[in-house]
Amino acid sequence: MGEINLYQYPISPFSEKVRRVLTYKHLKWHPIDCHYEDKTNLLAVTKGAWTRVPVLEWDGEVVYNSADIIRWIDRKVPANRVIPDEARGLIEIIDQWADNTLFMPVLFLTIPDLLEAAGDAKLKANREKLIGMTTAQMRERHPPMKEQLTSYLRMIEDQLAGKEFFLGKSFTMADASLYHPLFFLALNPSNFSMVKDFGNVSKWYERVRDIA
Repeated sequence: MGEINLYQYPISPFSEKVRRVLTYKHLKWHPIDCHYEDKTNLLAVTKGAWTRVPVLEWDGEVVYNSADIIRWIDRKVPANRVIPDEARGLIEIIDQWADNTLFMPVLFLTIPDLLEAAGDAKLKANREKLIGMTTAQMRERHPPMKEQLTSYLRMIEDQLAGKEFFLGKSFTMADASLYHPLFFLALNPSNFSMVKDFGNVSKWYERVRDIA
């Protein structure tokens, strides 16, 4: 097999979703860090078709979008399957929920502090434009966002009772999908502390984080 190149941002949660799967499958990859503004390398590898991370390049094939990358990897390397046939539809639902529902309060709670700590006015303006909201407006929504996230964590906590991974004894794409928002939340330790109120979630998070 040829080399695997993963075009990414180190703190990108969607890149981390793919990295967890690559690690679980014992696949080595070359991280190629991208720039939020200069899309030259992404435009080159996708031939102008895609400008967001992650993008995976392997054996002359290029795949983008985290869920599509994971599906493609699971077909190419069937050992250590992460999308078992009997749970394929359920995993698709979980992935969509994690990306579009679970991630939203995490985004609001994490981005303002990250941008202000970076001290990069252009980056701040870029992210605010992308999200469609200023950091001040995001902070105004913190109380309801914390309530939402608490309710989501409670749901995950209940599902994890008596289980090593979300669907049972084995790591699947469902775990990678649910892990990536919490990976991003962990960039803000004060907000991540709320995860510690949920014992099953905390242990599961560490189990997924430490996959080797």
